[in-house]
Amino acid sequence: MLERVDRTYTKDEVMGLMEPLISTWFNERFDDLTIPQAKAIPVIHQRRNVLVSSPTGSGKTLTAFTSIINELTRYSREGTLEERVYCIYVSPLKALANDVNRNLNTPLAEMREVAAAHGMDIPDIRVAVRSGDTPQSERQRMVRHPPHILITTPESLALILAAPKFREAFKKVEWVILDEIHDICDSKRGAFLSLTLERLRHHCDNDFVRIGLSATLAPIEAIAGYLVGCEPNGDVRDVVLIESGSKKQLDLKVICPTDDMTTLSSDIVNSMMYDTLKDLIDQHETTLVFTNTRSGAESVVYKLKERGLENIEVHHSSLGKEIRLDVEERLKRGEIKCVVSSTSLELGIDIGSVDLVCQIGSPKSVAKGLQRIGRSGHSFGKVAKGRLLVFDPDDLVECAVMCRAAHRGDIDRVGIPENCLDVLSQTVVGMSLDSRWDAKEAYERTTSRACTPRYGTTRRRGSSARRRAPA
Repeated sequence: MLERVDRTYTKDEVMGLMEPLISTWFNERFDDLTIPQAKAIPVIHQRRNVLVSSPTGSGKTLTAFTSIINELTRYSREGTLEERVYCIYVSPLKALANDVNRNLNTPLAEMREVAAAHGMDIPDIRVAVRSGDTPQSERQRMVRHPPHILITTPESLALILAAPKFREAFKKVEWVILDEIHDICDSKRGAFLSLTLERLRHHCDNDFVRIGLSATLAPIEAIAGYLVGCEPNGDVRDVVLIESGSKKQLDLKVICPTDDMTTLSSDIVNSMMYDTLKDLIDQHETTLVFTNTRSGAESVVYKLKERGLENIEVHHSSLGKEIRLDVEERLKRGEIKCVVSSTSLELGIDIGSVDLVCQIGSPKSVAKGLQRIGRSGHSFGKVAKGRLLVFDPDDLVECAVMCRAAHRGDIDRVGIPENCLDVLSQTVVGMSLDSRWDAKEAYERTTSRACTPRYGTTRRRGSSARRRAPA
């Protein structure tokens, strides 16, 4: 059943649920809770499936991890913290996984300092990343000493489940976090992840709590069904829907390099566009430029360097691990004036202070445009500044409509793919390699994944509860 929860807890109420170490650390670092934290942390503490929708920079990742770290701290205090995986964090991109690893280790290190300063027990909570970039030596180390929190990607999660030694550490997983869930649920990659989660559920001794995070969700009911899946009778599993209700402040403009593109050749318009882009970059301390292709990102960097722009780098997933990590670190430290990317810096990666995001051409969807523009002003209460540069009439129309929809809050509706027989075939082959399956059991396992909920089963709780009409 889907249930909307509108109650906003006070900071004292939320901190009252936490271990002394966690509450002391939080009070020393933060003045108050953000809206998703005030709404979702108690729900996660109750070990209920939850889908959290909130603007970029509102602390969703910390919301997901606060209750989990609190429980691991309690286990450590009680002497029951085992050497196994308790939480799996799944991100669509390797860059985001690496960044979450860094950002999660920072508060853990701060908690150790607080524990030492106040004479509290210091929990030994370990975090590790398992992706295509992970060296073989680190993978072997994880087999010998599994992390308590594993950060991975959908493909790596499926590979781990096929590895007999490592998957034994998954027997008692208690939480699974799906970040930027909207970016993956509407593709066959998402269908594969959904089936992988059902395989994980079958492997675990007990069911785990599912936590979905995203800045842009529509329709939220369908994505909730994707997150938790269905019971054998077709009903969606229990899940709580939490929407913060706040909106990111936007400063958006569509820029055309000439008053009339139809009177000039495409080469001239393109040249004027690059001149305009260079001027925008020169006017800001740090700029992030998005294109829609990897080759386009390379081309933009080449054209800007031709115009004398220095200290500019390209970032996309075809580059080597060392190059990508170096660009990410230098960008976070403010050492690069401009980074041009295709999609690899699009999601919720904390890339430090970015003054401006430029999109070349149409992003093709409102949600994708907001995700990219949201990289600027990437903290609570800051304004996201974006400029969309167009050089043909079709892009001009698309970007103008996108900006109007973004200001109105009209987000693209996500479509969950159905009957992906190629994905099903691949999964069945993987299942057959693990063990011998009864046909009926395998059928039930593969049909429990993402489902479309029945809107009539949605229930609301909270002082401002009001029923929503079906989308």
